[in-house]
Amino acid sequence: VGASLVLELVSACNVVRLGERQLERKLERKGLRSDRVQLGDASMVYWEGGKLDSNKPPVVLLHGFGASAIWQWHEQVGPLAKDRRVIVPDLLWFGGSWSRRRDYTIDHQIETVIALLDHLGVEQADFAGISYGGILAHEIAALRPERVRKLAILDSPGRVYTESDYQGMLQRFDVADVGELMVPETPEQVQVLLELGYHKPPKAPRWVHNQVLDFMYSRFRSEKEQLLDTLLDTLDELDTRPGKVVHDTLLIWGRQDRVFPLEIGQRLAAELGPRARLEVIDEAGHAPNLEHPRRVTELLVEFMR
Repeated sequence: VGASLVLELVSACNVVRLGERQLERKLERKGLRSDRVQLGDASMVYWEGGKLDSNKPPVVLLHGFGASAIWQWHEQVGPLAKDRRVIVPDLLWFGGSWSRRRDYTIDHQIETVIALLDHLGVEQADFAGISYGGILAHEIAALRPERVRKLAILDSPGRVYTESDYQGMLQRFDVADVGELMVPETPEQVQVLLELGYHKPPKAPRWVHNQVLDFMYSRFRSEKEQLLDTLLDTLDELDTRPGKVVHDTLLIWGRQDRVFPLEIGQRLAAELGPRARLEVIDEAGHAPNLEHPRRVTELLVEFMR
């Protein structure tokens, strides 16, 4: 009876909410603070801190599909903030960010990120983006090259993604639509999401998966689905967009990534040319920054130094 009562009490606690609060305190200990700003139609939540008086360009970290930014970048923020100003926004319809304009294109996301930099007085920065955030970082470098000094892309296809790549992903996961993977609706789909992100996914009971659904995916669910639909309509046409990445670029890839397999990273490195360098992380899936945080942090710090 005692063990059953303990299990009920633990289940009643929202461990996901508690986990986010722990991450918030972790960033606060590293000297970052959260704020919200109105940028035209958009309301954006972001974290900022580190060495604000550094003579080095700030670092902007752009997250991928999933929860708010701190769940994805919390391991890298501290080391980068030791001698750099660090800016970590929640992209539109993730975390606490949203927009009155029902524009789900990557251009609206880019416009809002640039507006945030203008608001903070940042003319040029180093960018790192993973997955969806990597697509945005690539496009910012291509369309607004003067705003970017160096570019780091983690497991994100840039402009080399094709319809064949997308169909291959659907076949690998045996789904009809990518929304089944990226915007889960059931506890079982949460487990699949973990399995696509990690080479060795963490184990969690079903009640934790239910809390993940409620805390991370109940808000802005429709908007996230429309972001995905709009992105898929755009991906195969990215190579027709104006501009080109001409910056020093670091590509970091999980060798076992099943979302964007390593072959895509090799193709992107060839497309970007001699100023791009590809680093492959062994025993890592789609989120090497979470599975191998120390190695990814070392690569980012060394590259942006």
